[in-house]
Amino acid sequence: MRIRVSTRANLYDQRKQEHVERGYRIEDERPIPVNGMCSFVAVREESRSDRVDELVEQALGGKTR
Repeated sequence: MRIRVSTRANLYDQRKQEHVERGYRIEDERPIPVNGMCSFVAVREESRSDRVDELVEQALGGKTR
């Protein structure tokens, strides 16, 4: 899963640390503010068991992506 996180410049380091603590790898950092906002891409590899759980949910009529 890849998400781009945009945040105010004064919260950039805090938001980055929160994502690292949740198991994300940080890529494409843009720490220099543009219009007061900084951003980075947080990447987390989906584990095989998560994927199987998702497939089971879909097969049982759960929501689809």
